[in-house]
Amino acid sequence: MNTIGTIIAELRILIGYLGEKDQANWWGCEFFSPTATAFLAPIFNRSLFLAQYQGATAAAAKVHDEAIGIGRIYHLFRLPIGLEQASADALNDATFIQAMQARLANRELALTRLAELAEKAESASPGPVSLGQMSQDLKSELQRAMGFYYAALTSGIQTFPYIREIE
Repeated sequence: MNTIGTIIAELRILIGYLGEKDQANWWGCEFFSPTATAFLAPIFNRSLFLAQYQGATAAAAKVHDEAIGIGRIYHLFRLPIGLEQASADALNDATFIQAMQARLANRELALTRLAELAEKAESASPGPVSLGQMSQDLKSELQRAMGFYYAALTSGIQTFPYIREIE
């Protein structure tokens, strides 16, 4: 099950986790931390991971929007509605959730998976980075974005890859 929705969900989870306060401190939340899990579990008994995903995604989207701006552009944490729905659907798969939880056991496991998805590291620079215009497939843009995120996370800088809407 390697649909575009699953890919987006996995990338959001990995970057959401790696950007948290206890990791790279790109956003001030800790939704995937043991403390947040203990706090959220009684409230979101059946949908804990979904709550963590949505919280981390919202925090990351806010930081990305502030750095890039809002307009005719998209980034990993704010995509067209069809892709948003597809990524949310991926979180209905218990096997996918278990695999993702295992990858969030520590920073090294999450970074290793991010490197696998990126295939090659890009030369990251701080701040917004344009990936060009959105294509029909979007997989190549996501792969490049992962290369930028990986390079930034391993070199201690913060980067925000984005895609322009097709005009």
